[in-house]
Amino acid sequence: MRPLIFTAGSLTSALGFAADAMIGDPAVFQGALTLGGGFIICGLFSLSSKWHGIIGAAVLALLGAARCAPALLDLPNKTKAAPFQAGAFVICAVVLVIIVRELRAERARRQMEELSKMDDE
Repeated sequence: MRPLIFTAGSLTSALGFAADAMIGDPAVFQGALTLGGGFIICGLFSLSSKWHGIIGAAVLALLGAARCAPALLDLPNKTKAAPFQAGAFVICAVVLVIIVRELRAERARRQMEELSKMDDE
């Protein structure tokens, strides 16, 4: 899970640098660095508290996906920032889906562990 979070942070930050070099929009650059930096911070936080860092990355991915979703509608209009925001949306959506699946699997594992403890008693 941590490699995914660090990769998402690095890719999002790199996307911001690419957007800055190609279109020179400081708002896109700042947003990408903020989102990418947030992912990296969540990855670092997961080193000391695994699930808190992972859940933080999921919340950040949800916020990033919600912020970038309107850019998908701008793709046919060929605005300059839309492809970069769509890329950030894809990164956030992938992170969110994978983390939600992992959280559901962890919940099922904990429930099975609880049931096996009850059977042993």
